Amino acid sequence: MTKPIASPDEAVEQLMGEQFIDWVMDYVYFKIHEDPQMSLIKSAQPKIEKLRKFLLQLFLTDEAFVGGAEGDPGFLRFAIANLSESDDPVAESALTILEKRRLDELLGHKVDKGMIVTPTRELWLRLFKALDWSEDEVNRVESKQWTRNYIADVSDVLSNAEWQTAIGAFAVFERAIPEEYKVVINLVKNCTQVADHNLEVLIKRVSMYDQYASEGSHILEKIVFDQPSKHLVWEGIRRHLDARSEFYAGNAKYLS
Repeated sequence: MTKPIASPDEAVEQLMGEQFIDWVMDYVYFKIHEDPQMSLIKSAQPKIEKLRKFLLQLFLTDEAFVGGAEGDPGFLRFAIANLSESDDPVAESALTILEKRRLDELLGHKVDKGMIVTPTRELWLRLFKALDWSEDEVNRVESKQWTRNYIADVSDVLSNAEWQTAIGAFAVFERAIPEEYKVVINLVKNCTQVADHNLEVLIKRVSMYDQYASEGSHILEKIVFDQPSKHLVWEGIRRHLDARSEFYAGNAKYLS
């Protein structure tokens, strides 16, 4: 892991276009792997009860992407509503991509007892079943303070910040989640006898967000050629990275 060639201040001031985007991707990758919580996850050997609790909070943040309950906007709809308020043609282009992404996430979903049941949720439930937790037990679990804080912080960025800042926050999803989930997959494999097919939700999330990253870069390419836009994009990246770090700092308590 090589440290990015420029500091954030230097990158925002000096790099343009593709150079800035490459720096963003490298920086997010570096910050994820530099985080001491990721090092803890790589070496942890928690008991099954604590591993389940760790995964359940991660599941709740994943559910927040489209909204786990009927009427919950989720991260995607917060961002879509934000971008919809702009008359910038670039925002309209990004909006089209995010709307399609939401349709893809909801493809094949149903609503059951007020819960939005997507194919991704069903795969999470399969994983928890393999870890000896039923759907009813999963549904009764409440989010911890660090999970609530993370969802609130990211929702605020996506809803209330400038639309370029929201796009910066999405760039973190697309670069961080594949790296984090690869580490989590190894954690589960090291601590359990769960078969690979029960890990499908994590494996699919890695490949899905890898695919999203190319779409995210396409959006960024159009908005990182002037200083004001780069500053706004960087603000979204910084705030989301801080929120994710705080989330993992709280959730890693289950692994120590």
